[in-house]
Amino acid sequence: MTEGKENRPPKIYAIWVEARPESPMAGLSGFLSENGQRLFFTECGSAKQKLWDMEALRLNRHPAVKYQCVEYPGGHDIERSVQAELIKALDTTPDPGVMRYAVIDRIYGNTGGGCMVGTLAVRLPELDKTIWINCNDEGVTITSADYVWNEDDSGSWERYEDVVLREISFWDHTPEDLGPLLPAVREAVAYTMDKELEHASGLLRIPAKWLPEVYRQAADPEYLDWAAANEHAVEFGREGVVVNDPAYLFRSETQENAPGAVVYIASPLSGDVEQNLQFARQACRYAISQGVTPFAPRLLYTQMLDDSAPEERQLGIAMGNRMLKRCDELWLCGDRISPGMTGEKELAERFGIPVRSVSTEEIQSTELSHTEGMGMAMG
Repeated sequence: MTEGKENRPPKIYAIWVEARPESPMAGLSGFLSENGQRLFFTECGSAKQKLWDMEALRLNRHPAVKYQCVEYPGGHDIERSVQAELIKALDTTPDPGVMRYAVIDRIYGNTGGGCMVGTLAVRLPELDKTIWINCNDEGVTITSADYVWNEDDSGSWERYEDVVLREISFWDHTPEDLGPLLPAVREAVAYTMDKELEHASGLLRIPAKWLPEVYRQAADPEYLDWAAANEHAVEFGREGVVVNDPAYLFRSETQENAPGAVVYIASPLSGDVEQNLQFARQACRYAISQGVTPFAPRLLYTQMLDDSAPEERQLGIAMGNRMLKRCDELWLCGDRISPGMTGEKELAERFGIPVRSVSTEEIQSTELSHTEGMGMAMG
């Protein structure tokens, strides 16, 4: 043994991240952090496994960053970090152009304790990768590795948080939340429900919005529309949907007014920030006067993030983009279209979300009274 070797400190490994030039994170670099903590590893293999898991989460053609496993600090700036959550928000946004898929395997079985799960292994040829869609009677998880059955020998059951792409509850999410992933997920739900009925002695129950198409075709469309609008579950069996919901059978003939659309308010922020925030407030009040529900990320995220800090600015943009996918429309507010607004417009068009331009004059010509549209005083 070489003299002094026994006193040598153990090697520590980390993951250095550099944003790609074409990425929204361009210019950022640092050590990979997660949940606010920098990630360190005592073995190079463990660091590389985390790196591979991060790369496997990508659902589009445009990776946000490049990764490098290094012996810490490896000559890098120890003051710099990049949050894994920001990278995941960009990499897990599916590109509609690459969501052509082929089912390469189907498994249905008991994962323990009577919990039955149906899984589709789905190949995405444009991305040269496979994802796994796992379904039970409560919802769906989508993972980048086969953590349920381990048919891919990944041993990922111990790394669920590193391989999960989506967690969808039938009761808390709508199919539209899945965007381009929806066709494959619907196929997984239909497969699982078919298998469930092979073993069930009674009826199955699922929110109307998630009912597989094969059962929807023979059902009363008026009942399905009512159940979906009122967020009720429907019951179905081998013979189809059974209409036995008392709330529907004894419903009032009067129709309730449909709630207004949720509109994403895009407006400039850089420059005269205070004036631009005031304009965003005016745009929201204008939206309220039009009978819709506004969502303004400039007003929300500037309350908790520092827009002058590049990493926090990018985090705000990523969170705003995720919310945009849940909105019914995008309104470009004002006569100046900022680069950020252009990016939001392009994302909305990718997901088929209607885009409307609203001029400064139009926004400033309509003002709510202090009480119009307000059902209560806000404390």
